[in-house]
Amino acid sequence: MAGAQAADPPPDIKLMQLSVGKIELDKGFMTAMVDVGTKIKIPVPAYVIQHPRGLVLFDTGMNQATADGNCANYWGQGLCGAFNSIQGRDEVVDRQLKAAGFDVSDVKYVVYSHFHLDHAGNIKMFPKAKHVVQKAELRAAWWPEKFQRAAYVMKDFDTTRDYDFIQVDGDFDLFGDGTIVLLDTKGHTQGHQSLQVKLKNTGTVLLAADAIYTGENEAGVIPGITWNTAASMQSIDRLKQIRDARQGQLWYSHDAEQHAQNAKTKVFD
Repeated sequence: MAGAQAADPPPDIKLMQLSVGKIELDKGFMTAMVDVGTKIKIPVPAYVIQHPRGLVLFDTGMNQATADGNCANYWGQGLCGAFNSIQGRDEVVDRQLKAAGFDVSDVKYVVYSHFHLDHAGNIKMFPKAKHVVQKAELRAAWWPEKFQRAAYVMKDFDTTRDYDFIQVDGDFDLFGDGTIVLLDTKGHTQGHQSLQVKLKNTGTVLLAADAIYTGENEAGVIPGITWNTAASMQSIDRLKQIRDARQGQLWYSHDAEQHAQNAKTKVFD
């Protein structure tokens, strides 16, 4: 599916990057065995896609309860010592949407790369939306393996079992027109997915999410946090191959330089 050629996208499809805070952490979590012990601050993005069939949000950032220095009150002191949420209330996804001209009620679809605390933290802001996630990821989030538990904050999604979930298994063309395609990129988690967006002028943009944290990972440095390292490296190769075949762009999840460069453009079309 991902390699199939689709018709030209409608001209009114637009992509926007939102900046929904930062996380301070050991760089070794991003790059295995490289710069371990060095504290860095990484950007946390979310993305808005305008499509004739409805407004799509890709990831939701960290829970609003961690904003304005309240990380420990929500995540706990231990978790915040490893992954410190740094975001002002105006950086939370609802206000970032408002700054972009939208309301949370405008969002028809929320697509999740995975359910970690910096990607699915604000699912409860969208009770009326359709929530699109890999079936394997939902199961991992609700019953994670012991070594994965810290990154899944159960109270982010504990009351969402009756939400309208679209559970997918592998690649999935969201609207059947080739413009927004979910790509199976397991490795970081059991059900991690990336998003391929086809735009009229910009071309193909691959939102890697945590399949590729930074440009160092694309260059061969193993990601620091993975459920399955071999699968993670295969997913990196897959995204690179799709990018090259489509002559597109590959956007990483937590690369400060690339994030800042993308932020210079308000709307990609």
